[in-house]
Amino acid sequence: MHKKYETWLRKHGLKVTKNRLLMLRILDQEHDFLSADDLYLKIKAMDRDLSLSTVYRSMEALVDAGIVSTVNLDTSKQTLYELSHTEHAHHLICMSCHKIIHVHECPMGSFEDKIAKAHQFDVTDHKLELYGYCSECKAE
Repeated sequence: MHKKYETWLRKHGLKVTKNRLLMLRILDQEHDFLSADDLYLKIKAMDRDLSLSTVYRSMEALVDAGIVSTVNLDTSKQTLYELSHTEHAHHLICMSCHKIIHVHECPMGSFEDKIAKAHQFDVTDHKLELYGYCSECKAE
C-alpha cells in the first residue's frame, strides 16, 4: 500500500516522508473530508509525535501537487481535505450539518468553453461548490 503513496509523491516531485505517507493512507481510508485538526487527532491517536503545523504544511504541499483537494466550509471558514478524485466532481455542501455530497455531473462544459473563448483564456480546471441545506436539515 505504501508503494502507491510513494509513487504519487515522487510523481509530483515531493519528498517521501513517513508523515506524508501516513496522511495519504488516512485520507485514502476515509470516505469523508477531514480537517487538518481531524488528521492531527487521528495521527496522535496512533501515538505518533507530530505537530499540527506539520500537518498544515504537509497538506498544503499535497494540495499544491494536486494529490489532495479541498473544500471550504463557507460558514466556518474551515478547510477540509480529501484525496483528489480520478474523475471530475463538484460538491453540494450543507450549511447546517456540513454534509458534503459529491456531484459527478458537470454543467460547466459549454459555459467554460464560451467564457474561455470570450476572454481568450486557457481554462485548465474548475471547481464548483454549491451551498445550501440537505434534505435532513430542511426537514428539521
